[in-house]
Amino acid sequence: MRKVILSIVTGILSLVLIFSLFLSFLYMKDFDYNSKNIITNEKDVPKYHLMVISNEMDSMSGEAFLNGLNDASHKMKVALEVNNVKKEDVDEQLDNINIAIASKVDGIILQVTDNDKIKEAINHAVDMGIPVITVFEDVPTSRRQSYVGSNSFEIGKKAGRLVSNAINSKGDIAIILDNIQENNYLETSKNLILSGFKDIINQYDDMEIKKVEESKLGLLGAEEIINRIINSYPDISAIFCSSIKDTIGVAQVIVDLNKVGDISIIGYGDSEELLKYIDKHVIYASIVDNPYDIGYKSIEAILDVMTNGTTSSFYDTGVNIITKDNIDEYTQERQSKEGDDI
Repeated sequence: MRKVILSIVTGILSLVLIFSLFLSFLYMKDFDYNSKNIITNEKDVPKYHLMVISNEMDSMSGEAFLNGLNDASHKMKVALEVNNVKKEDVDEQLDNINIAIASKVDGIILQVTDNDKIKEAINHAVDMGIPVITVFEDVPTSRRQSYVGSNSFEIGKKAGRLVSNAINSKGDIAIILDNIQENNYLETSKNLILSGFKDIINQYDDMEIKKVEESKLGLLGAEEIINRIINSYPDISAIFCSSIKDTIGVAQVIVDLNKVGDISIIGYGDSEELLKYIDKHVIYASIVDNPYDIGYKSIEAILDVMTNGTTSSFYDTGVNIITKDNIDEYTQERQSKEGDDI
């Protein structure tokens, strides 16, 4: 009888072990950019389950960001679920935040649109005891615990210096700021970029900002905007764009109008197409975030909140400047951070 009982107990323990290994396997799947999991060490059971909600990034930055997340999660024994959402689809972003809250994840890392609905969702998550960290773009009026990314005012200043260098501190300038919503999307960030830019340009008597435009998806694309600017201000010497899509759109129009060399472009981002325009001297320079550092630091920040109850409200990861002179070095360094496939 005792042997029978022992056999039953042993069988039950074996089933429990098998079930536990199965659950661990579910956590330990390799990540895919389209809503899969990233796992820490396959020999360790994760201490925390975090959800990352990230915009699509058709650039080297997307891979570097994910690798920063992955390296930090390996080191800190964290399981990540990465959900890829469209930048312009606020409803999709909200759905993912609500799923994270309903799933009772331990924390949420967000790269999303700044508007009232997102703000309310973030506040709801915090009320439910789920810490929230924003990355790349902030939602400063929410109760998120920290923002990990670049300083918008400094981005504006760097862009202003690049424009000054490109046109020898003399000429008329236009600015195209990304604004995908008709409300106050990124109003704070947008104002800070513009303020930083003006802070530099206003130091020179022979440079003047002639036009500031907002690019809106579905209404006015970069191509229509740049054509209108050139028609209204034919002597424009430089254009600064604050997004990848606008930078590429402007570059395409400059090429089509045979104005390469006449109008200098200062852009933002590091997509493959954008880098080709830099290499061909169509784009003078581009400003990019440090996505690997953003990914890594966001894990550290959210774990700091979970273990200590607080963290710094802002982690400045800085930016890089890409020009024709350093494009090869930049590409090699970024590829080294991407590392091998996970």
